[in-house]
Amino acid sequence: MTEASAVPSKPFASWIQRLGALIIDLLPIVAVGILLTVLFGEKETTDTSFSVELSGGGAALLYLAQFGWFIYNWVLKQGRTGQTLGKKQLGIAVYQGGTTTPLGPGMTFVRQLAHILDSFCLIGYLFPLWDKEKRTFADMIMGSRVYQV
Repeated sequence: MTEASAVPSKPFASWIQRLGALIIDLLPIVAVGILLTVLFGEKETTDTSFSVELSGGGAALLYLAQFGWFIYNWVLKQGRTGQTLGKKQLGIAVYQGGTTTPLGPGMTFVRQLAHILDSFCLIGYLFPLWDKEKRTFADMIMGSRVYQV
């Protein structure tokens, strides 16, 4: 077995590490959303409330930024290295089960789609709290593991 595909002797990432990585990964898109809302938001004020709505060109820019960030961070970056920006900051990585080989962009995209199953009642995202390999449903489907690196 080559070093790149050796069975990792590192522990699985904790649920809190995975949550922290997700929060870090979402911060850039939240910042862009706030900036676009300030620049392009339509304000509505009544006697009892204030709201700002992003529509038209501002909303289109936000969707484009979200899609671009998803492709860059979750598909390409994580697919090639096993780490998103947040995972890198917290020292964790996604690999093919039992190896230190990243999934590749295509399979990482499929894994991200499989996370849709995790979102039902959030049970799939909570599963790492009691699974011995700390896997979400998406990890189980894809055969991936998230390790501390």
